[in-house]
Amino acid sequence: MAIVKMSEYKLFIKNSDVDSVMKRFQGYQSVMFSEFDGSIDGFSRYESTYNFEANSEKQEHIQTILKKLKNIDKKNKKKARFNQLGIQAMDFSELETLTLEHSLDGITDLFLEFNEQDKRAFKQFTHHSPLRKRRLSSGEIKDLIEQKPIIGNVPAENVNEMLHELERLDSIYFMHKFEKNDQYAVFIILPSSEHYETVKIIADKYDIEYRSSASLHIQDIVTKMKITLQTILDKRENEQELLSQVSLYTEILQAHYEALRNEALREQEKLKFMCTEHVTCLTGWIETDEEETFRAIIDEATQSAYDLECTPAPVHSREVPIKLRNKRFARAFEPITNMYSQPQYNELDPTPIFAPFYAFFFGMMLADAGYGIVMAITMFFVLKKVTLKPSTEDMVRLLLYVSVPTIFWGLIYGSFFGGLVPLTPIIDINNDYNRVLIMALMFGVVHLFVGLGVKGYIYYRDYKKRYILYDVIFWYLTLVGVGVLVTQLFTDALVQYQDPAKIAMIVGMVGIVLTNGRNAKSIGGKAAGGLYSLYGLTNYLGDVVSYSRLMALGLAGASIGVAFNMMVDMVSGMGVIGVIAGVIIFVIGHTFNLLISGLSSYVHSARLTYVEFFGKFFIGGGKPFKNFVADPTYIKLEKEL
Repeated sequence: MAIVKMSEYKLFIKNSDVDSVMKRFQGYQSVMFSEFDGSIDGFSRYESTYNFEANSEKQEHIQTILKKLKNIDKKNKKKARFNQLGIQAMDFSELETLTLEHSLDGITDLFLEFNEQDKRAFKQFTHHSPLRKRRLSSGEIKDLIEQKPIIGNVPAENVNEMLHELERLDSIYFMHKFEKNDQYAVFIILPSSEHYETVKIIADKYDIEYRSSASLHIQDIVTKMKITLQTILDKRENEQELLSQVSLYTEILQAHYEALRNEALREQEKLKFMCTEHVTCLTGWIETDEEETFRAIIDEATQSAYDLECTPAPVHSREVPIKLRNKRFARAFEPITNMYSQPQYNELDPTPIFAPFYAFFFGMMLADAGYGIVMAITMFFVLKKVTLKPSTEDMVRLLLYVSVPTIFWGLIYGSFFGGLVPLTPIIDINNDYNRVLIMALMFGVVHLFVGLGVKGYIYYRDYKKRYILYDVIFWYLTLVGVGVLVTQLFTDALVQYQDPAKIAMIVGMVGIVLTNGRNAKSIGGKAAGGLYSLYGLTNYLGDVVSYSRLMALGLAGASIGVAFNMMVDMVSGMGVIGVIAGVIIFVIGHTFNLLISGLSSYVHSARLTYVEFFGKFFIGGGKPFKNFVADPTYIKLEKEL
């Protein structure tokens, strides 16, 4: 239930061990690299020769195939939709073994429309394929095959301008190469029937000398151009059969995709390293509790040929990456913290503190037992049956937890699908809304006071105990005093506490004025600062009023549910058609209400957390610890030790 303690490491290893160490780190995951901010005699920045562009092209090609495979199995269409939510899970060693056993090129060649072997057959001609611009239809490819090629020599000084004009046309296939010490270029052009006359005009414009393929001894080149197009056409027409073959390797393609992304990540992180001819220096962050594990991993990967130095992270540094570690309930609410900001290394993790309030407020705003039961069953089933991406799993688990207070408040208000099932309410929100409003405001006061209490704890932890009196106790006295006096406008229930409340309020206000301007240098500045701080009392009053949304959203959701039930009742007497219409109205209406009310509860619970609660003690601004693994798309890589 805290921010994980971090250590900064500096590691020296042999250059020959870098790749093996990086792979072991990626399996381990809990390591982060940093840019080396100093200088080491004899070391220079690592220079990469890795082809990131080729890696990206392979990823794109795999994605293209996988997207087309989605529609290959029409019978399992519904199953495929459900499986889109889930992903596989394996560790890094299993992924590496899978990709080594099955060649990527061997699989993707089944789907290639134009490969490198074809290109080498054209004797140094430069290709200009229309397929690079867009996917031509089978009819357009047939049209190109049937056309008579335009062949000729173009003076060297006109080549670039002619290329520029030809490349603007999107359905011509042509090649060119320079001859006679670059005095002219030979062009072979297969234009579509649509662009045939346009190409002739362009060729004449740039003084082409028309030749035959025989006179230039390139009959085989022209033939191979058409054979290439025919091969593309054959593959296009048999695409479903080809895709069926490739679909057998879907999981392997997904594994290669993840492997490529992680390979690119390893190479990208290497750019942060410093190295000499023989040694590489790595710096970064690890969890303090896992220093021994980290050392053992390096020892195994380098056969003990390394030098490692680990030092505790400086407490007040803003460069220390933040990793949160909470028990299962609070961990589900970490995305709410992350949406606002990571805490700084010397702060408290606010997640376990606000999580119960967030769930409680969410339930009070959605407040329907039927909706809560639907959420609970759905989320529980998904968690049990589907392997989810980490971010998706966090959200599903969050919705599972908030479904419990939703059921609780639904029972309190007697709401089950907007009153479909009659329940005796403990509090009738539709009639006793003033009572619900007062209750909501009181929950808000508790929420704010807890926030102030956390601030007091931070002062105690940081040995600033007098600040607890200045910034917490004085405010408690003021707010309690004002609160008791305000209640006199509505009820006499607290009249006996009126005099103590006045004393508490006066003591608190005087204390705030005298202490809250303490950072100013002059007496006048201190007094002005104290008065300005006291003016912040109006902010507290506004904060308390903000909690009225707990009543308002609960009432709105209940009213919408009741309205849909009334519509169902209106068509219930229309026989079979009425029954069908009623079912449709009920399902669509309550689904809409669940989604819109659930979204409102999610957003407004976060708003109360961020503005009213975090504003009392939380600063944020930390940078997150990023595990050394690419975010999963198809396969979630589990941590290896």
